[in-house]
Amino acid sequence: MWELLYETFWDRLEHFCYKLCRDEARAEDLTQEVFLRALQNRTLIDAFTERQCKAWLFAAARNLYCDQVRRAAKEEALLTSLLPPDGDDPADETGTSALGSVELGTVLDQLSELDRLLFTLRYDEGYTSAELSRLFELPPGTVRRRLSQTRHLLKTNLTED
Repeated sequence: MWELLYETFWDRLEHFCYKLCRDEARAEDLTQEVFLRALQNRTLIDAFTERQCKAWLFAAARNLYCDQVRRAAKEEALLTSLLPPDGDDPADETGTSALGSVELGTVLDQLSELDRLLFTLRYDEGYTSAELSRLFELPPGTVRRRLSQTRHLLKTNLTED
């Protein structure tokens, strides 16, 4: 079943993903993620007809892409809120960036190991709070609360003059 699914839909799904994101490498990654999700939901997929499999795969691709776009927008908003306001001297941008990295590292060192790990996996590696919840065997609400507290602490400490 899986070989047939792969042979039948891989190329079409990858082309669909390319149309969504306009980036070959990202389209391939997205296609792989869709098939990984299909494997994780194999009992559901096995019960589908070929037509239902196709619909599920393409809907999953669209949903994953939308999730990635939303995640990127949230991360951009977070980074924007942590950066100094516009109007700074562009010539000093490298120094400010390096100083910001040092400050961020210092603030991250103040966190508990779990909070630092959750923050790093969420914002550097792209794990969702649900994935982190399963990984650390914590309730999803606890993961979200800890991430929120960490963001607030970082924002507070990095924006103090």
